Amino acid sequence: MSVRVFAAFFTVTIALAAMSGCARHPASKGAPGPAPSITGADVSRGRTLYERECMACHGQRGIDGPIGPALKDERARKSFEQVRAIVSDPQPPMPKLYPARLTRADVRDVSAYVETL
Repeated sequence: MSVRVFAAFFTVTIALAAMSGCARHPASKGAPGPAPSITGADVSRGRTLYERECMACHGQRGIDGPIGPALKDERARKSFEQVRAIVSDPQPPMPKLYPARLTRADVRDVSAYVETL
């Protein structure tokens, strides 16, 4: 096999592998992605809660937060249940907002919103 044929084969293989990886994650530009199918969750309400309680640290739309980590594409890294567990019982320095400032429904809704970022 010539070097030129091998290089072409290698390039096509890498391109196909990259494209197949991209197909597993929905594009997330502009507005929040499709609402996750979480029974009883109100993503719109979750956005309002996020803006009130989370945006100061994690940034608008989950990016460029001055203190907290980026939450953009969090659903690719964590399930809804994992996000809800973190919101319910966070590790410092994240403040514990439940049950003092957030109700159980608030935690569900803001966690569902984070999954759309």
